[in-house]
Amino acid sequence: MASTITLRLRPLLNTIGAGLSMALCIACGGGGSSGGAGNPTPPVGTTPPVVTPAISVLAGSPTESGEVDGSGTAARFIGPTPLTIDASGNLYAGASCAIRKITSSGVVSLYAGTYCTSTSQNGFPTAFALAAASDGRLFMTDYGLDVFEVSPTGATRTVAVLEAPTGGGRGAGIGFGNGLAVDAAGNLIVTTGFGARRLSPSGGYTMLEGTASGEAGFNTYVPERRGVAVDAAGTVYLASYDATILRIDTAGKTTVLAGSSGQPGARDGTGAEARFYGIVALALDGRGNLYAAESGLLPDSSGTSTRSTLIRKITPAGVVTTIAGKPGVNELQTGALPGSLSLLGGIAVDGKGNLYASSGSTIVKIVLP
Repeated sequence: MASTITLRLRPLLNTIGAGLSMALCIACGGGGSSGGAGNPTPPVGTTPPVVTPAISVLAGSPTESGEVDGSGTAARFIGPTPLTIDASGNLYAGASCAIRKITSSGVVSLYAGTYCTSTSQNGFPTAFALAAASDGRLFMTDYGLDVFEVSPTGATRTVAVLEAPTGGGRGAGIGFGNGLAVDAAGNLIVTTGFGARRLSPSGGYTMLEGTASGEAGFNTYVPERRGVAVDAAGTVYLASYDATILRIDTAGKTTVLAGSSGQPGARDGTGAEARFYGIVALALDGRGNLYAAESGLLPDSSGTSTRSTLIRKITPAGVVTTIAGKPGVNELQTGALPGSLSLLGGIAVDGKGNLYASSGSTIVKIVLP
């Protein structure tokens, strides 16, 4: 797992620059994100404002979908989409043949590409996972094997091409890059349906988990996002398909932070007592707390499946609590936590005590407890 294998790359015109203080997964994901320094400390002698933990709609409509720019509830999204955040607190979401920008006040605009339709394609990739670097660049994967860099001007270039799955056929989708994060050294963390790798600016990669090309056909044809995040020290947090969250240090040592292998569920607890299922995105805050977006179908004793649409918090010690959402409830309910959430596609934290999520056809803001 520690050996470096040469990746089939298209020419790199520039090295990947300095890493991020905040990024998303993910992974999308969507992609993963790391936040700032948490809730700021008020000046001595002042009273901190009262903050009420709650869910609210930042942009979009819970009942209408589309791709319309605008402010707040006047905007429209087709979701759930991958989501990431930059160092200034701006969010970026995937769209058809485009990337959209959402300011912290909920103003939505086209950032890169052009919205495409079934009869009009512009050649810009549709993002499956997104991650932001601190120098203003974005990285993305599409519904294929390519990994792209998107410049601050919206120009794209391919920085890597992932291997096609062994065997091809209906399992081809599991080779897509379904989770993405960028670390402080400029390495990309890219996940697929059968492995996770650290991709260096020079073009080589090291497998962190699984294999590079796997065996096709053991997962669904339509790929699922897979949560991944990386902290300032380069430690990777990865949602494993065995219902655990892994912590992988820079030397490649892997430990289970929370969850129990092969035992999916939706239970809070510490370490192996906790249960997860279908983690589509991970995000980190400045205090080392990890947030997981779950949007998986959980089988029950009757043989039917209940969708688990939750935001979970995992402390550095592996203590897991549910922040937002209710098992079996998949409609957005704003207001006091825990509320409830529609299907999740990506999450990000801003370092100021706020978490953002792509929930159904909206972008929601969650003021954390």
